[in-house]
Amino acid sequence: MRYQPFPPKFFAANRHQLALKLDEDSLALVFSSDPMVRNADQQHPWRQDSNFFYLTGLEQPGLKLLLFPQKNGQHQEILFIPAVDPTKEKWEGKMLTPERATEISGIKKVLASDQFLGQFYRLQDLCQTLYTDLNSIFPQQPLTTGHLLLDDLRQRLPGLTQKKLLPLILPLRAKKRPEEIEKLRSALKVMCVALKEVAGKIKPGVMEYQIEAELAYRYLYGGCSRLGFDTIVAGGQNACTLHYVSNDAALKNGDLVLIDTGAEYGMYSGDITRTFPVSGKFSERQKHCYQAVLEVNKQVIRKLHANLSWKEITDMAGKVQGEVYKKFGFIEDPKDYLKVGYHRIGHSLGLDVHDLQVPEWPLREGAVITVEPGLYLPDEGIGIRIEDNVLLTEGGCEVLSKEIPKEIDQLEALVGKG
Repeated sequence: MRYQPFPPKFFAANRHQLALKLDEDSLALVFSSDPMVRNADQQHPWRQDSNFFYLTGLEQPGLKLLLFPQKNGQHQEILFIPAVDPTKEKWEGKMLTPERATEISGIKKVLASDQFLGQFYRLQDLCQTLYTDLNSIFPQQPLTTGHLLLDDLRQRLPGLTQKKLLPLILPLRAKKRPEEIEKLRSALKVMCVALKEVAGKIKPGVMEYQIEAELAYRYLYGGCSRLGFDTIVAGGQNACTLHYVSNDAALKNGDLVLIDTGAEYGMYSGDITRTFPVSGKFSERQKHCYQAVLEVNKQVIRKLHANLSWKEITDMAGKVQGEVYKKFGFIEDPKDYLKVGYHRIGHSLGLDVHDLQVPEWPLREGAVITVEPGLYLPDEGIGIRIEDNVLLTEGGCEVLSKEIPKEIDQLEALVGKG
């Protein structure tokens, strides 16, 4: 086993908190992720839907969770799983049994998938609302079995209103519990070791994809399940493309190389960016630019605490960036910081690398966010980001990634020493 799983009481508590938010005349239906075809008979690497994992801890496709509240403040819950197929198990490994599903999730009532419609139609008879959600970020995503089922239910049950589940579950996921923070700490510990070791491999002539490969090896070897997202290794002017993932150029003497990377440990991924001098030493101009970004990074972190909203954090960070970048001579008007900074200060972090966030909602104690200022001067071939992962507390914050070097002398001491 790669990592210690959460106990079933963790998932039971999450379901209970969600059920308390449901109307008494409602149901909640949550789907596991579908496998996705890559090409021909090959599939993309499968990962469980974050909401489904948060509520059950189960990592298998083809599952459904049904929650329905009761007047006494309790709720009932049913998990539906595919029947065990011995032939499929020969090819793909052991499938969930009802006993194992209960052991992991704490859900006592586990039924076969072919019983879902009968149970659902019986339970919805006196309900007015069905709370459910599917990934709505990308309108071009392929239709899943969940999409098809919900469309069928709309036609067959026009009196049952479908509402989004996300507004109910998002506040729960935003406040990380101690068990979740430990998973993030574990991910960042692996990443810290990997980035230090890989920095030693940086030198002129090394290919960006070779750095990418070194990181992937160390993440998996360190016990991580997968990368949190496609690694960015961007030398020189490539770093001025924010989501550059080609990683197919050679690192050049005198350039900087930006590495934006994440490792997922127990479904929780860190998200770190560091910028290194390829030759082992920053030029005076590069130092000047780097110090500006580092100053923004540190100033914003010092101002963070729980109960700020994302809008407040963004406005505060924008003011800091404007003042610092003007002081360092990159802009004349502080309001123009996005002309050289390109992007806002960061995002929420958790089961999703970009955990969804509502700009006006306050971030409570236990929220984890990234602080990621950038500076981009494409005419000079300079792109710099410094990204840390920060836990908000009532009195301030804790930098979870504080062990990952970011000072100029620390970075210079690492590069090319491998």
